[in-house]
Amino acid sequence: METSVGTLNPFSPNAFNERLAGNLVWALVYDIAPETWERTPESVTTLPSDSGNIEVNDDGTMTVRYEVRQGLVWSDGEPMTGEDVAFTAEAMRDMALSGIANVPEVMGTVLATDSVDRLAYITFSEPTLAFEDALWIILPRHALEGVDLVEGTDGSDWPSGGPFVVAEFDPFGAVRFERNEQYWKTDDDGRALPYLDAVVITDVGDEPQSPAPDFVLRALDVALVNPWDADLRTIEGAEPDGAVLTTAPSPVIEHITFEFAGARDDVNPGSENGTADYREAVAMSLDRPAILAETGVPWYSGVPGMLIPVGTSPWEQYSYDPSAAGNLIDGVQGDSEASIQARLTTTGNGDYRIRVGDALTTSFDSIGVDYEPIYLDSVLFFGETLETGAFDLGMWAWISDGGVQNQLALLDLFNPAVEPPTGNYGRWDGGESADRFTEIVAEAHTTVDPERFDELIAEAEDILATELPIIPLFNRAIHVAYWSDVVTGIVPNGSASTVTWNIESWQRVGE
Repeated sequence: METSVGTLNPFSPNAFNERLAGNLVWALVYDIAPETWERTPESVTTLPSDSGNIEVNDDGTMTVRYEVRQGLVWSDGEPMTGEDVAFTAEAMRDMALSGIANVPEVMGTVLATDSVDRLAYITFSEPTLAFEDALWIILPRHALEGVDLVEGTDGSDWPSGGPFVVAEFDPFGAVRFERNEQYWKTDDDGRALPYLDAVVITDVGDEPQSPAPDFVLRALDVALVNPWDADLRTIEGAEPDGAVLTTAPSPVIEHITFEFAGARDDVNPGSENGTADYREAVAMSLDRPAILAETGVPWYSGVPGMLIPVGTSPWEQYSYDPSAAGNLIDGVQGDSEASIQARLTTTGNGDYRIRVGDALTTSFDSIGVDYEPIYLDSVLFFGETLETGAFDLGMWAWISDGGVQNQLALLDLFNPAVEPPTGNYGRWDGGESADRFTEIVAEAHTTVDPERFDELIAEAEDILATELPIIPLFNRAIHVAYWSDVVTGIVPNGSASTVTWNIESWQRVGE
């Protein structure tokens, strides 16, 4: 594989794309399934929300319990225990309270920890399910106690809790990993994992460049392919020789947001955003596969949800139907001879957004709406334009990975009771539905019942899909290439777990 690995320390300010390599050596609390994006326990027996190991105390605090799997040891032979989990929670608390950006704020609410053998108990100041996403890694206490976890280590000398150990580490250079003989997983036949003896990640260099030429020359067995037209065509050209190009949806969701107030009238004095039939007509005008086919944009054409980004989506009720959409537009237009106008504002810095923005002309033409795309510099668009509401329709992306932390963050962003830049960039105010949405936000933040949380998220998604203050368009995609005559077991994963989520199961062909 080829990427830049500046550090194996996920808390370092230099951390970037570190999960790709970190999956080889970190002890993970959970992994993320590639198809459902559900959290599945790794180094622990169960997650607290699945096992009922969440207790709201009489004083309003919350205590959760984790249990490390039986027999797990670090690569240096030291046993992995509940003390390591407790140490990790304390370390993340201290970093969160110090303002370290890549440590979730909820970890700053840790009040106390305790441990007994393989058990760890962590008490938070308030009840919330957000902790379960936030506590995702286990750190080796015996090796890291007293170490500055932000500036004092690059992670390469930590004992491994993953399938490999670091053999050679050159920051922003080549990294070689070798088999961890202490690793705990076995396959269905009882064979010890990982299958591979070694993995080498090579560096992409100082400037962004394509891995495709090295891949087709077989200098790489596996490659993360840039979402560039030329790269994808290069890989596809090698398919007759055994190259396989796989794709998966990522959590980055492109969408259209309707502006309901702000400075919208300065952009489109005739905007009909406040009319429900108009918004529904826009939703029914979108032929997603045709848009991507026309533009060549390598994104996913399925209909994602915003809060539940994979699986069945309530947005699928708006199937492509330009005839029915046109009838809705006729009703909105009434006796007026003037056509309805739509003005879409987005960034002009990215080629793909321009292609999609231009292609949407066909959608609006199909329902008789006068459409114009407006392309702005990203600094202006993500600053003044969104904050002041100087757009009619806006197109940008939110990240939605289906995790509790992310779902709570998106609930806040869509909450009609707040104003930009905190959230509600479209200044949506949907009456009773909006009031109910705000109630859902408050309850979702405090419930520790996972079934109730899922019910609340589903209800909030239904409100968004019914009221249509926003329309999800596409999941962006990740692209992974590999040589089918060299390696097997590659399963693309667009979530935070990345393509190396199952690297212990990768295997050389014939071995």
